[in-house]
Amino acid sequence: MFRKKIKFLEILLYICFLIIGVRLFYLQIIKHDYYEELLKNLNEKEVYGDTMPRGKIYDRNGHVIVDNKLVKTIYFKNENKLNNKELIQLAYLVKDYIELDYNKLTDSFLKDFYLIENENIILDRVSDSDYKKFKSHKLSSTEFYNIKKDLITDSDLNKYTDDDKKAIYLFYLMTNGYSYNDKVIKTDASDSEFAYFSESNYKLKGFNTKYTYERNYIYGDTLKSVIGSVGYITSENKEYYLSRGYSLNDKVGLSYLEYMYDDYLKGEKDVFKLDGNNLIKIKDGKVGNDLYLTIDINIQKMVDNILESEILNVKKNNVVNTKYFDKSYVTISDPNNGDILAMSGKVYSDGKVSDNSLGAIMDSMVAGSAVKGASILVGYNEGKIKIGEYMIDSCMKLKGTKQKCSIITMGYVNDLDAIRRSSNIYQFKTALRVAGVTYSYDAPAFVDSKPFEIYRKYFSLFGLGEKTGIDIEGEPTGIKGKLENAGLLMNLAIGQYDSYTNIELNQYIATLANGNNRYSLHFLKEIKNQDEIIKEYVPTILNNLDTIDKKYIDRVKLALGLVIANGTGRGYIDESKNASGKTGTSETFVDTNNDGIYETPSISTSFVSYLPSNSPKYAISITTPNISYVNNYSTYVHPFNKLVIRKITDNLT
Repeated sequence: MFRKKIKFLEILLYICFLIIGVRLFYLQIIKHDYYEELLKNLNEKEVYGDTMPRGKIYDRNGHVIVDNKLVKTIYFKNENKLNNKELIQLAYLVKDYIELDYNKLTDSFLKDFYLIENENIILDRVSDSDYKKFKSHKLSSTEFYNIKKDLITDSDLNKYTDDDKKAIYLFYLMTNGYSYNDKVIKTDASDSEFAYFSESNYKLKGFNTKYTYERNYIYGDTLKSVIGSVGYITSENKEYYLSRGYSLNDKVGLSYLEYMYDDYLKGEKDVFKLDGNNLIKIKDGKVGNDLYLTIDINIQKMVDNILESEILNVKKNNVVNTKYFDKSYVTISDPNNGDILAMSGKVYSDGKVSDNSLGAIMDSMVAGSAVKGASILVGYNEGKIKIGEYMIDSCMKLKGTKQKCSIITMGYVNDLDAIRRSSNIYQFKTALRVAGVTYSYDAPAFVDSKPFEIYRKYFSLFGLGEKTGIDIEGEPTGIKGKLENAGLLMNLAIGQYDSYTNIELNQYIATLANGNNRYSLHFLKEIKNQDEIIKEYVPTILNNLDTIDKKYIDRVKLALGLVIANGTGRGYIDESKNASGKTGTSETFVDTNNDGIYETPSISTSFVSYLPSNSPKYAISITTPNISYVNNYSTYVHPFNKLVIRKITDNLT
């Protein structure tokens, strides 16, 4: 029995040694190369070089709009884990070696600094009740901090001299923002500043220098609000960017075009492997791809200059009734593909005009009669009016409402005259027919939601009340009125109810211009890696007008030509340009004291056009909120749109 046990153990040992031998053979011979590579990778550290420049941004003809410039940068990173006391000492040591705009130091941060140095003094001032609330978690840490901060007096802060404030502001720059970011202390540093922080960085405990790239806007503020900004990754987006291979101190596109096309514009870093004491490059960095826009910078600058000049003329000459006027927007597109050729927005404040091109996308306005080209199509296509039909233009009144009139009583007008002379009454009567209402003076009229839906369905075919497809994140669609009654339906029909953005109006007139397709508006023309096109925009049709009889569209286009020839748009565009268009005037309100209540009546104006009429190259929209206001002495409305559009179109070829 004992011998059998010994024999069993011998066999078991043989089996174990056999298994170990086979396993060693597998690891040392068969998998030798694999584990050697794995060991090598564990011992080698991957190191990234500096970020390569972002791609440039060009206009459609190859003119550089946004470039990069190399700047000397001084930065700080608390890699030595210095505490606040040590950081303050360091700030006092360094402050005299760098020139900063210390006027940017706020009282709020002075109080923050005072609390760091004197928290015990302030704690003695905290009331017992507030302290007990904090200890019992009835006050959050933030709320308790703000209570302490409010207890700091001006006399407390008076202890700080101008010299102290230099160090305090530097301390603020050293500690402001997220801990994982390099704290940029100064860009575009002087040669002496750069040399000091480069040569002395070994003893400055976190200060260092590097050359960085910054965006260089060749044409100043032109389109800057649309182009967007570049900056460090925010805390909210940290995980998103880390998952896509970014480093926390990388700069990325933060908004608008820079954000939309960041994947293409961002540069790639050199990649090295640390092999012992040697750095071996394993991947070359790459400059970012170049973005080509549909913008024609010559047209853009021309529009910018005209818009700015006319705004200054109004404000500096104190034109009557223009007290609340402070902005205007213009968009020019190609109606055959949706290319945006120019987008300008200008805002007036304190004697100066600044760029707000983005407002053409983001700001909406009640447009007025400019939408009547779409409005009259509802009547045609729904079989409520006929081509050539006459109606009498005289004031109308519904029970319980004020009279509604055109700007003048026009007598008998047909459909062409209704557009040419901008008859409100023609549209009012058409809208009531669409609603199934038989009109009688001062009689009640009841409508449901259906006619509102019908009008908005037709309007949407032209982009009114819809997103235009613009390649900018966060595009709004204006505001739809929520109440529904006969009077508001009549207002909707003359563009006096829903609000639209400038680019919605542009897409509307562009769709009428080409006669069938609503193209997505866009800035992207193509993206290139040197001379290689890696992405090219293909025109996108959002919808067409197949549900509307072509003879009605042709009739409206004929009427829009008459508007410019001898109607309300006469003089806006030189006759030789053979243009079509429509004016718009709306009654709006201004919040004159910033209390959120829009109490002062004002007049806003719009104008849409395309040219030449027979083969359109340009679709143009201008919206000008609050150009005039209503008072007891004057009803004058300054012809701002007319002056601007005439100068722009005179310069279009």
